[in-house]
Amino acid sequence: MTREELEAILVSTREELASTKIALESTRAELAKTLELLKMVLEENQKLREQLKRNSKNSSKPPSTDQKGNTGGNNQRPTNIGRIGIARTLFPSERIDRHVECSQKNCPHCGSSSIRLSNQSPEILQQAELPEAQAFVTEYQLLKYGCIACGKNSTARLPKGVPNSAFGPKLMGLLALLTGVYHLAKREAAQLIQDLYGVDISVGSVPNIEERVTAALEPIYKRIHSFVLESKFCKYFDETGWRDCGQRHFVWLASCEHAAIYMIHLRRNTEAFEKLVGKSTLDFACVTDRYGVYNSLKIHQYCLAHLIREFRLYAERDGPDKEIGEALERELKTVCRIHRNYREEQLSFKQRNRQLKGSQRKVECWLEDGMANGSDELSKICESLLDNFDKLWTFIRVSGMDPTNNLAERDLRKLVLWRKKSYGTRSNRGKNFVEKITSVAQTLKRRGKNVLHFIQEAVASFYRGSAVPFISEALGF
Repeated sequence: MTREELEAILVSTREELASTKIALESTRAELAKTLELLKMVLEENQKLREQLKRNSKNSSKPPSTDQKGNTGGNNQRPTNIGRIGIARTLFPSERIDRHVECSQKNCPHCGSSSIRLSNQSPEILQQAELPEAQAFVTEYQLLKYGCIACGKNSTARLPKGVPNSAFGPKLMGLLALLTGVYHLAKREAAQLIQDLYGVDISVGSVPNIEERVTAALEPIYKRIHSFVLESKFCKYFDETGWRDCGQRHFVWLASCEHAAIYMIHLRRNTEAFEKLVGKSTLDFACVTDRYGVYNSLKIHQYCLAHLIREFRLYAERDGPDKEIGEALERELKTVCRIHRNYREEQLSFKQRNRQLKGSQRKVECWLEDGMANGSDELSKICESLLDNFDKLWTFIRVSGMDPTNNLAERDLRKLVLWRKKSYGTRSNRGKNFVEKITSVAQTLKRRGKNVLHFIQEAVASFYRGSAVPFISEALGF
């Protein structure tokens, strides 16, 4: 082979190597893009799988959204086993309207008539029955007059305390209870009153009655609002979604040991929260989740139940997140158990604090581990909790404070169920009715009061022009 042929082969080889190098670099770039895209797809797939696994135990989703599995036949309770009942408390003698003495003439075993009355006390069965009820109808005849002096006509007025309505205060209170507390549909509530008392109420009259009840409960609502925010009791705040006039709104809740107040607002931001708390200095003790709106609160406890559910989600992953999530979930549950034992007087104050010190050290160590070795998402949460570590333990320093926000979540559950049934409200007066009736009813239940009787008395006082009743005069609301 000649020199010229070798040089030609060499040039051809160099050109081929150059083109191969360019193709290789292009392939590497495409491979890098493909790997990056694959990483994004895997991360997105992981997020979607976690979303499918989210339930009330590893997130803030309500239990009603959980997918219930089929119950196995082996786990079902046998139907032929009788249940041990608990004897009802007997009515006192003054509540007995009628006595019936049951006797017999023959022995039920052999049929003999030679029987005698035993000295033993008779067996008692008290049976409660409903009376046949019918609405009491009053006809007011408003006489008309003509003035001889001025020649003008006039009509007599209704007696003081009688509403200018086809329905009296007690009926208004009952209807408001059916729709606002028991959450019956307006048509169902009207039909129930028709069936019970023979009073025909049109569906259009129901919101009118609700509006009148709202006006009667307005001063009581304001007193509850002032008490919750101005009292020294620990506050519990929370919020959830709502629908009003086809738009997304939010229900805000402020709750304490003795009362609860609700507010529906268009926003879920600082403006809405400030409207709920008014001109308060925000120096009261409170428990909330980690929503940023609450960061301005001074004596602030993070809800540990929220964190337990959050770390349970990481415990369901693989790798370091699993170990860290399981450890933090376990330690925070231990903290809640220790405080529960103290609240149930199984531990003294010193014993509780001594046990919690060990849990504090363990939680801090695992948070540092999560920040250093966890995924980006877990690391960010752990870093945030370490920066606000004192907010995990405020309940140790504040008397009467719980480490969880369960009180507010239970109070908010009422409106979550109402929202699912009614899809929210469609007017300002409907929204006002929901706020007032729910606040008053929840507070009454917490105080052990009769909701129906109180609402009826409030409506009657409103029309009499007298002072509205107090739920608790001692507490001032």
